Parts: sequence; structure tokens; C-alpha cells
Amino acid sequence: MEWPTIAQISVLAPLPDGYRYEKLLRADVPALITGIQRWHPDIAVGGGSCYLREAFYDACVCLGDETRKDVFVGVFKRADDLVGMWSWERLPDTMAMYGRLIVIAPEHRSAKLASTVMPLAERVGRAMGAEFLFGLATLKIPHMQYALESAGFQLIGFTSGYDCEEVAPGDVRRVFEGVYCKVLVPEGELVRPDPANLTPRARALFDVLFPQPGAGGSR
Repeated sequence: MEWPTIAQISVLAPLPDGYRYEKLLRADVPALITGIQRWHPDIAVGGGSCYLREAFYDACVCLGDETRKDVFVGVFKRADDLVGMWSWERLPDTMAMYGRLIVIAPEHRSAKLASTVMPLAERVGRAMGAEFLFGLATLKIPHMQYALESAGFQLIGFTSGYDCEEVAPGDVRRVFEGVYCKVLVPEGELVRPDPANLTPRARALFDVLFPQPGAGGSR
């Protein structure tokens, strides 16, 4: 699962006029951290807070020409201005990709850059040989839920306390998030569990989320 080049990404999902993709450079890390702090102040706590620490980029992120690390950070630029970022993580052992974070400067959200990245995840994933995509969506606002659903991701459940947010000044609590996924292999390559191996509660939920083909539901 090799990361694509920016040239390949630009072909797979062209941006609106005036915007371009760039792969994050080490020299741009401080400016990106400052931008994320301004664009998304709530990220100061919880799973996304690692994107505010330079040590995280040094240890985990492919910067510049690096290709071996498993976290990719791309940025959006308009002229010389940094206006947003997105980040994926590859999981080679399971041939999966995790959509970690998308943050756009408020003054550029009308350009729908985040909506461009959603289908890009599938196109890049397929090009890399990924077979499964997944991500978490905040339930604090509906925008990411809409973006994932519009890109064909399936809501498969909710986490109850996986991450935390500052719900009021100084009040940090664990929160619910939506779990979304997209399978990139044909239905015939999936092995459905034997119902005899599921508890009644597990089977009831499984049948709702993954009804048998022709049973009146869809994946």
C-alpha cells in the first residue's frame, strides 16, 4: 500500500480553480499547527490533539519525500496561503485506511474542499490496494455525517466514549461518535457470520445493518 503522489491525487480529485494540493513539508508543520488551532479550537483535547504537537509529525507522518510512515497529511493551498488539511492512516496488515482528520479554514469552507476529499479517499484507497475504509464522525454538528453519507459511506454504529471533547469551557467529557465504513471488495468476498455464533442481540443488530441481499434492505 504505497502512498500516492500529489500529482496522482490531483488527477483523481481535481480541486476548484485557484486551489491546489500539497504534501506536508517539515517546514510547514508550525504553520499548520497554528492554522488548526485557529480553524478548529475544539481539537485541543481528544484524539485529534496529536495534530497540535510537532513530535507527532516527526514520529508518525510522512513529510516531504518520506513514504514509509503510515500517516499521510495533505494540505490545501490557495496561492501561498495554507487553507486546510486532511489526514489518512494506512493499516497495511488489514489492507485498510482510516480517515483521521479534515479541517478547513472557515473562510474557505464554501469551496467544499472537504467534500472533494471524501470521494478521493475511495479513489486513492483503490489505487493503493486498500479493501476497507473507515472513519469517525462527530455528532456535535451534522456536516461530517452528511459528507460521509454523500460519499457512500455506511453508518455502522456509534462509539460510546471512545473520544472526548470540551463540551463547555473547562468541561471535558467522553462523547458519542458515528462510525462509518466503506468496503472496497465485492459482496461475494465477504464471509457472513453463522447466525448460530451470534447472541440474539448481536444477530438482531447485524440483520439491521447488513440484511441479506434481496431481503428488502441495502448495504
